[in-house]
Amino acid sequence: MSFTLLINCKKSKNTITLIPENYKGTIKIWFNQKKGIEEKYENDKRVYEIPKNGILKTKFSPQFGYHFPEYYYISESGKRTEIKPILNLNKKVLDTIKKNEIYVYHFMPMGEVVKIDSLGNVTEKKEPGIIFSVGNPLN
Repeated sequence: MSFTLLINCKKSKNTITLIPENYKGTIKIWFNQKKGIEEKYENDKRVYEIPKNGILKTKFSPQFGYHFPEYYYISESGKRTEIKPILNLNKKVLDTIKKNEIYVYHFMPMGEVVKIDSLGNVTEKKEPGIIFSVGNPLN
């Protein structure tokens, strides 16, 4: 007897995230921003160019489904250096991390954020986003 399991997994656009060289800290990407950075593609991949403050406001809408992200430091001259992502920080993975290398880790999708004052009025609304860290999780 054999079983076939079909899972409806939607394929999203692959992404390239360009991070200013030597940046360490939190990165936030906010989607659906009217005054955000225009959508940019490279070889059919979304390109997220992170500013020096670590917060990208983009006109891209959020995407759901699997994709293959790439992360790079980018120098002033445009040279790219790959940064390896750590998707699951567990004891086994932590034991393999090199203390002098930089990684991208702690990925968290963020839903829509709404702030409401004491009278029930919406005072601020942020669209969905992604937050993650750049650095070494051992430090």
